[in-house]
Order: sequence, then structure tokens, then C-alpha cells
Amino acid sequence: MDSKKIIDILRKVFEKSGFNLIVIIGFAGIILLSFDEIFTQEKKTEQTVCHADTYRRYIEETLTELLSSVHGAGQVKVMVTLESGEENVYAWQEKTTQDVKTVAADVNGQQSDRYTYENEIVMVSDGNDKKALVEKTLQPTVQGVVVVCAGADDIKVVSDITDAVSVALNVSSNRICVIKMK
Repeated sequence: MDSKKIIDILRKVFEKSGFNLIVIIGFAGIILLSFDEIFTQEKKTEQTVCHADTYRRYIEETLTELLSSVHGAGQVKVMVTLESGEENVYAWQEKTTQDVKTVAADVNGQQSDRYTYENEIVMVSDGNDKKALVEKTLQPTVQGVVVVCAGADDIKVVSDITDAVSVALNVSSNRICVIKMK
């Protein structure tokens, strides 16, 4: 179809339905924009979960490789649990203002000035939207680690694995469980 035919068709439809068509098209546009926002929010949530899951798998794979090289450990499987997903730390701007008036004199006769402090998150433009400026992103915190290995019947191996995991992940030893593989 060429553009003249399309324009003629649109003109005829507009002449017949007039203002109602404009209102319907406007509502359809608003609804489509709403759906886009909903799907964007779902994607952001999925991305955060995906990053945390990728991070957890990376730790498990790295620990499995590390711990299988511990003398006497044998075959090793590792499971890591995380406390939460990634966390963003936002940039803050501090504003300090000094009051022109001075506060009444204290016991020694000295006057003191009054200061007001305000903090607000730094916002940046992203197209038509404003978003908070992310200063840094913190990786999820490890909640606990389970290590299943063939050599867990040896107390020295259990101690070495517990120490290695504790140091590698900065996790206290009471959050690490080393058990014998069947």
C-alpha cells in the first residue's frame, strides 16, 4: 500500500468517528506505556536475582576448585547461601547552612552560631527520568557454606577446610559446615 491510500483511509476513519478516535488512541497509548513500565520493573528484579545467583555459583565453583586441592579432602561439593541480593550505595550531597541569628549567650557569656545540616540523594538525568546516582554496588553477603567432602572423617582436613573457607569469604566458622561425603 502506498502512503496516499493509507492517508485516505485514515482521513475517512477520522471523519466518521472524529473526536472519539483520538480519545481511544490516547488511552491505548497510555495503557501501552503502563505495560512497558511494569515489564521494565520485572526485568530489573530478574537482573538483580540473576546477578546474585551468578555470584553464588562463582563462589561455589571457586571454592570447590580450591578445597579439592586441600590435602586429604578428596572429592568436594560446595553449597553457598546468600543473605540478600546486590545492594546499591547511593551518592549523598550534604548541605550546611549557618543561621544569621546567634543563639543566646551561654553561661560564660559566649555566643554560638547555629548550623543546619541537610542530606539528599544526588539525582542524575536519564532521558526523561531522574535516577539516583549509584556510588557503588555491594556484592551479596555470604550467610553460610556447606562443604561435603570425602575426607571429612579426618579432623585435620575439616579444620583446614573450615579455616580456608573462613578466610576466603570472611565468614565465621560457626557458619561453615563440613560433612563426610557418602
